[in-house]
Amino acid sequence: MKINWIRCRSYDEAGDYSRVIYLHEWDGKPFYWGKAHNSFFGGHKRKQDGLEASGRYNAGYRHWIEGCLRHGGSLYIGKLDEEALSCVDEVENYLIHTWGHEMNSKVAAPTRQLQIEHEGDIPQSIASLFAPALRTAIDEGDASGVAKGNVFARVRETIKVPPPR
Repeated sequence: MKINWIRCRSYDEAGDYSRVIYLHEWDGKPFYWGKAHNSFFGGHKRKQDGLEASGRYNAGYRHWIEGCLRHGGSLYIGKLDEEALSCVDEVENYLIHTWGHEMNSKVAAPTRQLQIEHEGDIPQSIASLFAPALRTAIDEGDASGVAKGNVFARVRETIKVPPPR
């Protein structure tokens, strides 16, 4: 499964997305996860791309979304591949359970482990959890002695990551 994340900087930028997962993030932490599965993210009822639906956040929410974005909040729209879209409720629950939340009220233990590849403008709350695991993997690989010619030192130099502590 893949989620292609797009950071939206305004209500209008997010409004026409449909069949997506979204994340409101605050201080780099998940605040609220949701889905606009059979709806658009924003706006009034309309027909577009074969979908006739209202906005999950209709125009009355514009001031709230804009206020959050102007005062430190972030909004990410996650475009789902077909596999993820086929089980969007399960994906939404898995993300809430795995990455945490502040305000979601419905969350259950996932029924299975989902293999989700995140790409695009990955939310800070997800990307920041990948960094320590990557750092550990690099350090373990470097210490293993399997790679010849100090491969990891060359990679660290290229991407400007300091050597292991």
